[in-house]
Amino acid sequence: MKVMIIEDDMLVRMGIKSLIPWSEMGLEVVCEARDGAEAVELYETYLPDIALVDILLPKMNGLDFIEKVKPLNPRGEFIILTCNQDFETVRQSLRLGVHDFIVKSTMEIEELQRILKQLTDKMKAKLSEHTQSEQPASEAGSRFIRKAGLLRDWLHGLYNGVETEDFAEKLGEFKHFLEEGHYQAWVVALNNSRNDSILTSQEVAKIGHSIDHMAAELYRGKLIGFVENIKDNCWHVLLRSGNGMEIDPGLLIVSVAQYLGHSLSIAVSDRFTEWREWIDYDRQAGELLSLKYYRENDHLFQGEPPESTLSDAVFIWKKAMMNKLSGFQFEQAEEHLADLKRVIGPPYPKPNLVHNVLEDVLFQLKQIYEMTGRRQLDAQLQRTELLDCASLTQAVDLLHNAIHVLQDPLSKEKNGHERKKFVDATELFIQEHRFEEISLNGIAAHLKISPVYLSRIYKEEKGISFSTAVVTAKVEQAETMIRSGMTLTEISDKLGYLNLSSFTRMFKKIKGIAPSHYAESDSDTETD
Repeated sequence: MKVMIIEDDMLVRMGIKSLIPWSEMGLEVVCEARDGAEAVELYETYLPDIALVDILLPKMNGLDFIEKVKPLNPRGEFIILTCNQDFETVRQSLRLGVHDFIVKSTMEIEELQRILKQLTDKMKAKLSEHTQSEQPASEAGSRFIRKAGLLRDWLHGLYNGVETEDFAEKLGEFKHFLEEGHYQAWVVALNNSRNDSILTSQEVAKIGHSIDHMAAELYRGKLIGFVENIKDNCWHVLLRSGNGMEIDPGLLIVSVAQYLGHSLSIAVSDRFTEWREWIDYDRQAGELLSLKYYRENDHLFQGEPPESTLSDAVFIWKKAMMNKLSGFQFEQAEEHLADLKRVIGPPYPKPNLVHNVLEDVLFQLKQIYEMTGRRQLDAQLQRTELLDCASLTQAVDLLHNAIHVLQDPLSKEKNGHERKKFVDATELFIQEHRFEEISLNGIAAHLKISPVYLSRIYKEEKGISFSTAVVTAKVEQAETMIRSGMTLTEISDKLGYLNLSSFTRMFKKIKGIAPSHYAESDSDTETD
């Protein structure tokens, strides 16, 4: 079993590590941490079975550390190292399910060794019981892994040649995939969250399993399986559509939004009858999904994929744009930039072709800055920021802001004042619209600035992200509503959440406890 030692005193760490016969007890010290922040990072990496945790740690105390990492490894156990075992520490530790306490000032190595042996015996017994009770589930899990591996190899072209005995043997219990019929390839993508939070790979994988189970329920007998692509927050899906049978992707989009609180986009390929062609039709679906760059409010993409060439109209637009910029006709350039969406399509070209055009415009702007003796463009207007734009709208806003700055020779001096004006206006909007859905893009459009720029300056000025500010404002409003006696369902609905689950998740993210527990504690406080 893996052991982690979290203690800021190097001598204590060394003493524990050197005096316990770890290998004889079937234990191994896999990592050590000196403070709470380092401990969280190492715990996520090693997921130890047992952690010895000092209470008084720099950067994050031991109890907060346990509360943060416990969900990562529900079977993990913790032993507290403390200077004095006060009542509050005991109470919180019991709530967190801590196994035992060791008072460092009176600690005997033999006592720690006895506690470790008692704990490992308990964990081994529990593991044995779990293994016996979960055998059928393990078999199902093994089957799921075999199927996922087969589909991944299949999608990567491993089985696309002539059938062989080896192929048939590997296919084994999954031969029914190849029954005659029509197939469809989907690419299912997780859209950026409205609260702008970044999901970990573990969270994305968990969401993927939930979507897989939901799709299996919705498309019984038609879903062959999922291949996950965690890096791009998407999944490659193969379905059997049958002869003329329709499969509605919209059902999955609506169900995931309603029950999981997440937004999906789905691209659907043409039908095909030869199973070996999945890799080609998956590529077609992937190209269709790239149309989201232009149609950011759409969730379903079917039909013709983007074209591999730019139209003559785009080249004419680019030439006119360059001429206006080189002639310092910045107002006309802004107006011309606003016309880009209409010029581009539909039909739409592949987004990378448009990126090349916009990069040329950005390069021209940088040259003008140098010619006029100004400093280089701010960091948010570098090439990487342009490529990070999730939509053409964001990219246009980014360039619009750069051109707007060129029109005003005093812009650098006014920059600090303008930043504060934009941030204050955003803060006021959030406070006045707590009961509505608050969109960064909507506020940026109202202020006539880039949403990427607004997001950055808001975080720099306020110290928190825009999304956190929105959630915090809503949670503060929720606290007032809880105290007024409203039910959590009513509060969730009035604050514009999709469901109670989404509201609970956001409340807990800010307050550290679920709203139901908050309501109970508030009620207890009033009684006292």
